[in-house]
Amino acid sequence: MVYDLNPDWRFVQADVPGANATTFDDSSWTTVSVPHTYNDVDSFDNWITSSGESAVAMQITWYRKHFTMPAGLAGMKVFLEFERVRQAATVYVNGVQVGLCEFGVSPFGFDITDRIRFGADNVIAVKADNTKWRPEQAGGVGFQWDTRDFYPEYGGLTHNVRMHVLPRTYFTLPLSMNLGTTGTYVFPSAFNIPGATAAITAQAQVRNEDSAARTVTVSANLIDAGGALHATIAGSAVSVAPGETRVVTLSQRIPGLRFWSPASPSLYTVEMVLSIDGAVVDAYPVVTGFRKTAFQGGTTAGGVYLNDQYVYLTGYAVRTTNEWAVIGGAVPEWLTGLDGQLIRDSHANLIRWMHVSAPPNQIRMTDKYGIVSVQPAGDKESDVTGRQWDQRVEQMRASMVYFRNSPSILFWEAGNNWITAAHMSQMLDLRRTWDPAGGRAIGCRAISDSSAYGGTAAVDAAEYVGTMLNRHYSVYARDRKPVIECEYTRDEAPRRVWDNYSPPDFGYRTGPDVTYHWTSEDFAATVAASSRYEFWSQRIQGPGDRRYAGAAALIWADSNQHGRQYNWECARLSGRVDAVRIPKESLHSYRVMQNPAADIHVIGHWTYPSGTRKTIHVLASAAVHEVRLLVNGTQVGSNSSPAYDFLYSFPDVAWQSGTITAVGYTTGGTEVVRASKTTTGAAVALKLTPYTAPGGLRADGSDVAFFDVEAVDSAGRRMPTHQARVDFTLTGPGTFLGGFNSHIPGSVHKSAVETEAGVNRVFVRATRGAGTLTLRATASGLTAATATVTSTAFTTTGGLTVLRS
Repeated sequence: MVYDLNPDWRFVQADVPGANATTFDDSSWTTVSVPHTYNDVDSFDNWITSSGESAVAMQITWYRKHFTMPAGLAGMKVFLEFERVRQAATVYVNGVQVGLCEFGVSPFGFDITDRIRFGADNVIAVKADNTKWRPEQAGGVGFQWDTRDFYPEYGGLTHNVRMHVLPRTYFTLPLSMNLGTTGTYVFPSAFNIPGATAAITAQAQVRNEDSAARTVTVSANLIDAGGALHATIAGSAVSVAPGETRVVTLSQRIPGLRFWSPASPSLYTVEMVLSIDGAVVDAYPVVTGFRKTAFQGGTTAGGVYLNDQYVYLTGYAVRTTNEWAVIGGAVPEWLTGLDGQLIRDSHANLIRWMHVSAPPNQIRMTDKYGIVSVQPAGDKESDVTGRQWDQRVEQMRASMVYFRNSPSILFWEAGNNWITAAHMSQMLDLRRTWDPAGGRAIGCRAISDSSAYGGTAAVDAAEYVGTMLNRHYSVYARDRKPVIECEYTRDEAPRRVWDNYSPPDFGYRTGPDVTYHWTSEDFAATVAASSRYEFWSQRIQGPGDRRYAGAAALIWADSNQHGRQYNWECARLSGRVDAVRIPKESLHSYRVMQNPAADIHVIGHWTYPSGTRKTIHVLASAAVHEVRLLVNGTQVGSNSSPAYDFLYSFPDVAWQSGTITAVGYTTGGTEVVRASKTTTGAAVALKLTPYTAPGGLRADGSDVAFFDVEAVDSAGRRMPTHQARVDFTLTGPGTFLGGFNSHIPGSVHKSAVETEAGVNRVFVRATRGAGTLTLRATASGLTAATATVTSTAFTTTGGLTVLRS
């Protein structure tokens, strides 16, 4: 049985003596539900610096949860699982410390069997500590990755908390961090791709904590995504001695499989079944997918192959917090899924997670949406020695054990920068020990045959090689390994500033400490196309010279990591979407450039002041060979010579009210795609559109709904140059969290927000009470708008909710 422990914790943002005690009075503390962070209110609220935002709270806080364990479960094993706590968590059960985890990255667990009171009240207390540069308690050595610029600071119980109740003979959990167990490893082999068959092997770690030997039979049910039983893998009986932990292996050839790939991310549940004397005593589900992989070097056949097909990898480099403004790093899972959908809609199929391992919710997202992942361990930007290297090795082992059944992970990243050949060999040994059959490669960014970056021995020990801005590319590595460009653009631009001709800004006027001065048009046109061109045309698809297996643009969403718009913006603005996931024009550019089919996008809008004459930029995919530009049906230009492969520019186009259209043609003159922008009238009203999880808003205390607020004209069309204050009032069982303006310090968690390019997004958090929430938006000179959502009740019994039984 698995219990959800997310709802109804008591929280205090202070270090309170005695808070671990069972009898401690926490009635004055705030009631919160997980995922939860206290850095949602103090992030994205001040100017960005070279080391991220400096004013976020870094301190000790406490969480306490009361629950009643059913008396009928007496005698069972009980384990706690935390999916992530940044940076350290000291955990107490009924006043007694059960463990400490200080790594701040991977999931971890504790055996709390001896501390649980069955049929009575229990208290879990967690001392969560994200104090700046907190050293490891034993030895006083800090963790290399404990740094807010490369691992943005979000303290608290930011990810799921689960409680597992198991029999005395049971399948272990994949929690090598603290528990030291390895769980079940499922992998395919002996593929027949055309015949849709493969051998499926499961290696299940079984532990006997009964007082006598147990003869157990391990089998597995293979269940498809629709819940239907696809096959059963039989196993033979084995004896497990008292106190023994052993791995039981079963394997069977399975026909009719659907293989996982970005184009078809088919998932299965392998339900491991443990029986004693014919009775099922434990069942453990492993969600996974089956795919055949190959990793090759060379200029003609080099690259990554999935299911015997070459797959070019294209996408984004993302900090693993993947944080949002307003809600910080404590993101409901459905919003993580929104990221996945947006990424796939942009025709990307790769995320290179940066510096520390992506948490389970992010990897569940990449598994579901077919996004290949590069999964790191934990580091900053250099090799290390001594205890800090040992910490990285331990973190990589924990990540491998926990995530080795995830089909989207194709790469383990041993370092964000080069490491020595000896260290690379040690990481390769880890992969061979803990993930020998998972179809994954381990490598490192920045190693090359140069002795300054590890040398040929480091390249030889790696199974793939990463570069950054092409700085570490080498022919030696290319000829032997797949090469992935890990970060091929760093520029920044805000969403709100269209171009030099659009009110109210008429260009991006910046302060003296700002590095990048791009408007949205610059960022989506010249910057996007030129940086993409360097790797697409010059280094990836060159005739007979396939240099790169894939490339990741920095970043996905505007972030609270370090940026370079110092003293001018409250976020790093390198994203394809902004910090609340409203698309920037750049997202459409990448959608077009990453689309193998015919695609086209007119950058910007078509609502300008009278007399405007400007260059119009159009992005068209490689399937387009000529673009013709029309204004109100009349052709005003034709271009068959794009800059940087994708960018078609039309200078000195005179604006006139109506519609501008870009039409794409093949080399033979056949129209294959078109896109238009239309002039809007003056804004006369506000429009509110609510969004919730597919199942609706849950009254669990942590779920959120968001509302898009738009300034629209009399025909209901968004007015693209509207930028003004909008005020909000909320009634009903919810908490208004507000929205975000990157150029306004302190804009988050306020009752007002400005529209940017005619739109913004605000958030509401559900409380524990169910009912109808009504949001009202008002702005000077515009008709007000209202929208409602209804939250559904979320019940617990004795403080517990059963997730699986």
